[in-house]
This record gives sequence, C-alpha cells and structure tokens, in this order.
Amino acid sequence: MDYSFIIIDDDVACRRMLGRIIEKEHLGEVVAEFSDGRGDIISKIMHELPDIVLIDLLMPGEDGIEIAKKLKERAFQGKIVMISQVENKEMVAQAYSAGIEFYITKPINRIEVLSVLGRVMERIEMQESFLKVRSSLEALDSINHMARKLNPSGKSMPPPLQQDNEDIIRNRTMEILSDLGIIGEPGSHDLVQIMIFLSTVPDTEKYLGQFRHLKELYSAVQRKYLKGDYKESTDIRTIEQRIRRAVKHSMENLAALGLEDYYNPYFERYGSKFFDFNELRQKMRELKEERKEPSKTRVNIKQFINALYMEVVSGKK
Repeated sequence: MDYSFIIIDDDVACRRMLGRIIEKEHLGEVVAEFSDGRGDIISKIMHELPDIVLIDLLMPGEDGIEIAKKLKERAFQGKIVMISQVENKEMVAQAYSAGIEFYITKPINRIEVLSVLGRVMERIEMQESFLKVRSSLEALDSINHMARKLNPSGKSMPPPLQQDNEDIIRNRTMEILSDLGIIGEPGSHDLVQIMIFLSTVPDTEKYLGQFRHLKELYSAVQRKYLKGDYKESTDIRTIEQRIRRAVKHSMENLAALGLEDYYNPYFERYGSKFFDFNELRQKMRELKEERKEPSKTRVNIKQFINALYMEVVSGKK
C-alpha cells in the first residue's frame, strides 16, 4: 500500500533527504512540502489529507507542536511524526500530548526514518483492520438475528464465528498486557474478560462513552463471565481492586521504561494513550528520586480501558 506524505521543515536539505527516502523505498508519494508554519497551513493540510505528516519541531511561524494541536482539533485522521534535533524531555512530552505518533531525530538517519515510518504504517494498517473487525461483528449480529428467525423454538445454536472472535480478542489483549508487563497480575484476567465483553456490545464506542460508573461495567462482565472463575470472591469491589492494582503496575512499568529510554517503543506506543502524560511524568520523577512515601500519581481506569480496547480491536501489539 502506498501512503501520502506532507513534509514541513525549514531545512531544505532535510526535506529533500526525507523525500528521497520515501521515493527510493517505495513508501508512497510526497504530495506537498512546506518550509515553515506560516499562513493557512492547517487548511492546506486538511485539503490534501495525507496519511502521514512529517513536521519539524522548531521553525518559523507556528512550531510543530502548535500545528499538531490544531490538526487534532480539526479531527485530522492522519499520523503526525515530529522531526527535531531537540531532545529536551519537556518539549518531547508536549509533542506527545499534542498528538504526535513518533519522533525522528536530526540529523536524518535513513535507518531510523525507515524504522519509525514502518511502525507508523503498521499502526495505519492495524486501524484499518479495526474496521474489518467491526464489519465482522456486524455480520455476526446479522447471522445471529437470522438464526433466531430460522430457529423459533428458542433452542441455542452454536456460534462458531463468535468463538473465533473471542479467541482473537483474548490473544490480542494478552499480547498488549504482556507488553505492559502485567500479564501475571490477577487483574489481567478481568481485563481480558472486559475486552471480550466490549467486543459483543453492538455500539461499543457509544457504550464506552456513556457508562458513567465503572462498577456498571464490572457488574455486567461479572454476570456474563466471571462467576465461578476464581475460588476467591468475585464481588465488584474485588474486581475493582484487582484491575486498579494491575493498571498501577502498568504505569510503573511504562514509567521505568521511559526513565531509561524516552524513545522506548512501548513507552512511545502506550504511554500517552493509556495514561495522562502529566501523571506518567510524575511517576517517572518518583522513580528517579526513589521516593519512599506513598505515590501521589493517579490512574484513570476508564481511560486505560478505552485505550486498551482501541488497541485490541485495531490489532496492535
């Protein structure tokens, strides 16, 4: 699949080098180039609607972070990759908060460019697979609806497609939880069952946006999947505690990775999506200072579940 690119950089040599890499590696087509952030650049990008925008962090006019923010405000669906020779962690954090996908450091290195763009393209392909999963679920609903019409006796009929889908959801969830370092946590089982449950909801995005209390979600999953799965109690409070512990450990693991290497692929992929980035940075500071007192960082469980579900159904690892 060929992808469309826009390159925004005040360094003409950098633009040419990126363009040559994209052309020689047959990654796609550069549909436009800009030398700065002046003028109505947002409208120009929205007119072209490229798959990937490569944008310099610091340049005349609006900087890369401001442009990324405005694109996200306009619901731009393409991927944004920041180019910069600045490695200031505060600025990197601002860029991720603005919605960039990955970083390419200057001076331009062909291997790094191919590696980063390869991951971005993989993400695009996986998001497209999300649409296929959704179509499959809609087809499954239609099949089950037709089966009920053809089976007025009310006797249950085996749903092989549903079982196949559950296996896919389970495996993808476990892969992501393994990436986050919490596959051995008791709460990981609950999270797997939550993902399976959400995959059966007709309009999952609407459902995720509307349930006001996580306890309602936990209760629904408990009724459908969790009774009898554990010897210990499976009351809502216990489920809630298991999940919260798992999510906290996930934040600690990502913070440790980011502290060691800000460009760690797991930290880049999951950090700003699964957690509030300011809270994640606070956790990193706590780990760096080896604080003994109780952590002041907070985890947003609802954000974690939303992000996990989107990662699972889009097929990301």
